[in-house]
Amino acid sequence: MNELLIIGGTVACGLALRTFAQPLLRRLGALCFLGATFLAGWLLTGSPAAGLAALAAWFFLPWIEIALRVRHLRLPLTRRLHSRHPPNRHDFPQLAELTGELETEGFEQVDDTGLDWEKMQQFLRVCYHAPSRTEAVIHLNQQSGMSVAFVTITCRALDGRVLTTTNYPFSQSMPSPPQVLLHRVPGADSFAELLAEHRSTLALLHIDQDDLASPDPSALASLLEADLDSQIQHNLSRGLLTATGEGTFRYSWRGCIYLWGQFLKDMIRFA
Repeated sequence: MNELLIIGGTVACGLALRTFAQPLLRRLGALCFLGATFLAGWLLTGSPAAGLAALAAWFFLPWIEIALRVRHLRLPLTRRLHSRHPPNRHDFPQLAELTGELETEGFEQVDDTGLDWEKMQQFLRVCYHAPSRTEAVIHLNQQSGMSVAFVTITCRALDGRVLTTTNYPFSQSMPSPPQVLLHRVPGADSFAELLAEHRSTLALLHIDQDDLASPDPSALASLLEADLDSQIQHNLSRGLLTATGEGTFRYSWRGCIYLWGQFLKDMIRFA
């Protein structure tokens, strides 16, 4: 009985700490859950090794998703974007607000495009700011009933480097090619804040407007396709992806281990 009280008290402490908005207290709450898991394995079996095994199980949970679903995914080797109508308000209620934020900063809408593949749908609203030679894309990724909306800002240097700033909330599902310099700002609350971060990055790299290419706005969708293809080819060459025939690829076991590491980073960050 005492063992159950100790475990229950630890869980209750964790639940109480998770009600706070302060990140440190919320993480202490997550540590309480881990502690309760260890105590449950130890006190209920009398073996500290069982406690450690129960604790380790939390960190191997992502393998259920990876082994049962991700490993069996077949995705297209070449991503061809097609013109798309914008999603309805129910599917993407933030679209009008985000578009307004971009227009306030002087960006003009160029194209609505996207990609559909089996249960995956991607919508992209492509915008451009000619004076600063800067692209901005509003994304909506939908898959298996989940939706993620985010924005990317990109400049293309004359030396071939691609500088991208994004507020995508999760870790990357595959590494970027060497020429892509990715700056993640998942906590950016507005497009203006994200744009300020992007321009600060350019300044830190000593890249000014004269160092940037000035792409044809009508060709931006083609450049996005080339970026996606380059990322896939880079990961094929690294062995994280494997071609499966019929124009598709899947994650190799090495790629699955990479994904597991990304899942763990997100588990810790969102704790």
